Amino acid sequence: METFKKSIDSDQSGRNDPLELVVNLEQLKSLSIKTNNKTILSDKNSKNFSGQYITHLEKSKINCCCLYWTELEVGKKAPTFNERLLQMGDKMLIIYDCQKFFEILDENLEKLNYQYSRKKVSYFDRKSYNGELTLHQKDNDFSYQNEYRILFKQPNDKAIKIYIPGLRNISTIINSKDYDNLKIQIQ
Repeated sequence: METFKKSIDSDQSGRNDPLELVVNLEQLKSLSIKTNNKTILSDKNSKNFSGQYITHLEKSKINCCCLYWTELEVGKKAPTFNERLLQMGDKMLIIYDCQKFFEILDENLEKLNYQYSRKKVSYFDRKSYNGELTLHQKDNDFSYQNEYRILFKQPNDKAIKIYIPGLRNISTIINSKDYDNLKIQIQ
């Protein structure tokens, strides 16, 4: 998760979110700064002040798997896919039996004894949101990602493998650029 907040200006896909791992966001309407009994800045001389106080989760050992959530309807084209997401790679794994995928994933995470959570991300307006946040919430600037997030903690810093047996039976790989041409047809 920590790598998702590192900023690289050339990445327009949204992987580099500086608000990643934010667990509390407070909207500030006033601020005073003091040193040695001297007030440097106060409400009186800071007109129309607004700011934010952000608390990040530090030294996270949380891993994140991000999926683009889409629902295809029979006979209709796939919902619009934001071009920025194409920067994440030229291939796309389409999981067409999500229920089976999650059953297999949950079973294997539990066998590994990993704590995990998974659900669709909810988006918030960082300019007005005030309060605690979960790692399943993101700034609405990233709502085009329509993200489903799987978070899990691992007990150490070693690389891990999570086996998803039968994945080939419930998914397929396509070229990312072909997403716009997906259509479900019943025969």
